[in-house]
Amino acid sequence: MAKDRGIQALVESVREELADIARQAEAQASWSLTLPVAVIDARKPPTRVYATAIGTIGSVLRISRTVDHPLIQQLFVLHEEIGPEQAIEALLNGADGEEFAELWEEYREEAKGELVWGANDAAAFVTKSKACHQDHELALVALVPGHLYSCGVPIRSLTA
Repeated sequence: MAKDRGIQALVESVREELADIARQAEAQASWSLTLPVAVIDARKPPTRVYATAIGTIGSVLRISRTVDHPLIQQLFVLHEEIGPEQAIEALLNGADGEEFAELWEEYREEAKGELVWGANDAAAFVTKSKACHQDHELALVALVPGHLYSCGVPIRSLTA
């Protein structure tokens, strides 16, 4: 899948930075909120890598109040199907246009210059980090233009 190849290439491009975080995660005998995880921000150059503990990931990726709202989620789906401008226009002109306009403005203000994600994404990532630790993987979040991906990367592939 192209998405997987793209994430693999992104991970490989920051392998050195991830290796240090992976070693720290590997050294932790059991999962806890202090488990090191990584955030890769590749939305614009230069790509940045952030190391944080799963329990303090909110200091790197702020939880949005709007991103989990059904209208904003619909925007993300339409963005993929018809493009960004058309998606916004369709929702502004739809039955819930006024509500969407308010949400869109709040979302844009929230996301201004900061990394944001929804509470659902954050909770799912905590669960994923537990599974990753058991599987000897580094849990990471990758932000690319228009998308947020979470995955696990085998620690051996980063530290070998």
